[in-house]
Amino acid sequence: MRLTVPEPKIRLYEQGFEDIGEDGQKLDKLGRKQTGDKLSDLVERIDDPLVIALDGAWGSGKSFFLKCWVGEHLKREESTAQTVYFDAFQHDFLDDPLIALTGAIAERFEGKHSDGEQGTTSEAAAPEALAKLKKFGLFLGKAVGKAVVSAGANYAKKAIGEETFDALGDELKEAIGDGVDTVESEAKALFDADWGEAASKDFWKKQRAKTAAMEAFRLALTALTEPVTENEAKGNPKLKEGTPKRKLVIVIDELDRCRPDYALSLLEIIKHFFNVDGVHFVLGVNLKELQNSVRARYGSGVDAPKYLQKFVSIEMPLRSTFLNSFEQSDYTKHFDATAKLIGITEHPMFRPIRDYLDMANHHFPITLRDAEKLSTLIALTTDHGLQTRGERHLLAGLLVLRIVAPQLVKTARRGELSYNELDHAFLLNGRRSQGGYLNDARVVWLFATKTDPDRHIISSDHDIASDIFGDSDPKEVLRLVIANNLDTFILPYTD
Repeated sequence: MRLTVPEPKIRLYEQGFEDIGEDGQKLDKLGRKQTGDKLSDLVERIDDPLVIALDGAWGSGKSFFLKCWVGEHLKREESTAQTVYFDAFQHDFLDDPLIALTGAIAERFEGKHSDGEQGTTSEAAAPEALAKLKKFGLFLGKAVGKAVVSAGANYAKKAIGEETFDALGDELKEAIGDGVDTVESEAKALFDADWGEAASKDFWKKQRAKTAAMEAFRLALTALTEPVTENEAKGNPKLKEGTPKRKLVIVIDELDRCRPDYALSLLEIIKHFFNVDGVHFVLGVNLKELQNSVRARYGSGVDAPKYLQKFVSIEMPLRSTFLNSFEQSDYTKHFDATAKLIGITEHPMFRPIRDYLDMANHHFPITLRDAEKLSTLIALTTDHGLQTRGERHLLAGLLVLRIVAPQLVKTARRGELSYNELDHAFLLNGRRSQGGYLNDARVVWLFATKTDPDRHIISSDHDIASDIFGDSDPKEVLRLVIANNLDTFILPYTD
């Protein structure tokens, strides 16, 4: 038995959703190829530069999806795109996002993966364009990478150099002398003074060089998209001169895990340097967390969603699916798969917990990582001391609640948990007609929590409760299960 789920191994750019993993099964066990196809259709159809935010909560499977997608897209017969996968979190210790990103693009077009292994790139990019992209990316990353993302006076200091900015005050005093006591006279004296000519010329020369380098960088990117030439357009009326014949799709993963300054600098760089037809970005991100990065950098009063609208063209939510009562949700499918990997399918608590997870209200934001946490909790849990079916019901329900609604576990510890809260969590009122184990679950929580007996309990429920709990007081049983079984081992991120 394992404690955690091993990270699935995906050969970047080679394997897609329907390829076979190390476990002998398809990599995509959640049926997300259809979502991937929609993304592929979009980036192939649109020539304008796009920034697509694949938005999902932490643990929703964004990284797995994107790693499969960069390979799946290359398998499309009609695809002309080159895909590049960039893990932003692995690079956020660096100060120059542009250099790291340019390096990743260059490695991909040179036919190498980030681990140095030979890749499967079928066409080599124009060597001259690639060399220029690397050259200008290096120059720009060191010269203006930080200045681009600054604002206000801070922008001025970083753009022209802090020492130059501070020295203006001394040169101003020297130029106008003493005794100038009005803004108008100060401005006139400054206008007439002959000072800082050499420094000014040198500064603006450097600024022109930076601007030219930015444009040269974009020209190198454009060359990688192989735009339609004039002769090609004349020979084919369906082609328009300058439109890209191939797309470059850069996947930025783990952006919301980066340092706020690095994440936002990377967004600024995408906006200013990569705004080229045929070049698209797909960001794997939790937008709510990225909004927190905006607030961490610019203050709690900033309108973070509006700020991010400057950078994101389209949002693409990545959610769990639940089609109807006869189909499993994504997280229950993932729970089954991870339980098998960890080796807990024979654990005595596996089936009860599996049933409660299936009963959980699907309006809870349950993620794939939540399903993995639940598998780990089962591996840590024993059924020692559990004598009755009622105790097993309570423990199974509590463990699921620790993942999907931890605040209810805290309420249960205080002896204040109400049946109405459990009904919302597990949709218990509708279980009576289903009978069997599901109706037993309804009865267990009716008697173990605060309940309005006239409203919820019918006469037959007393007989079922007696059979489930014996002579024990269900509310006392709940207290003992919490004390003796729930807190033996605690995962710090589940409570």
